[in-house]
Amino acid sequence: MHKYKVGQTLDLLPNRASSSRKAGECQIVALLPYEGHQVQYKVQAKAETHLRIVSENDLQLIRH
Repeated sequence: MHKYKVGQTLDLLPNRASSSRKAGECQIVALLPYEGHQVQYKVQAKAETHLRIVSENDLQLIRH
């Protein structure tokens, strides 16, 4: 079950394994079907022009 919903803006956490993914705000554009062991989302990061597929563990609520 997905914890977040389409249209929600969240913080994308940094990925230590990939230097190409920047941390920062992103918006959920699609909920992906559950495959394997993690729930995934398609997101649009504010700092990037392309979409990314990330796991739920890579996202957190924005804390002000």
